Amino acid sequence: MVRVLVLLSVLALTACAPRLSPPYRDYEVRAEPSDVTTLLQEAASDAGWALAESLDPAVVTTAPRQVASGLGSRTDAVLDLVPLDGGFVRVYVRAEKRSWLGGRTKVYALDGDLRRSVLGPLSTALSERGLVPLGTPRDRDEDATE
Repeated sequence: MVRVLVLLSVLALTACAPRLSPPYRDYEVRAEPSDVTTLLQEAASDAGWALAESLDPAVVTTAPRQVASGLGSRTDAVLDLVPLDGGFVRVYVRAEKRSWLGGRTKVYALDGDLRRSVLGPLSTALSERGLVPLGTPRDRDEDATE
């Protein structure tokens, strides 16, 4: 009987676990861009991100920005927008949680709130420029009807 209660408790706790997603998002370039890097720079600026110098001229890097705060901590993020071969773009989110005690922890997965606060405005700006997020219901519907 005790084993059954423990098993039910574990199942109940795992059902309440938050949904996590990887710290990147892929987009397909469906527009006819002359320069994808320029589109990415414009989209990042329109989404409220300040641009920073990148080691690679093809990669668009943003300056660190606070994207979330909690009781005793805050989360800062940097975005890397990377054009890939074949008309795709990958947006990497390099987030770091900082404690008011001075500790730092890398964020390895994005929860729903963090994903919305970081990628929400950027996805809108990218969509206005002809980049479509991959893996969305709309994307699957368009692929099914083509």
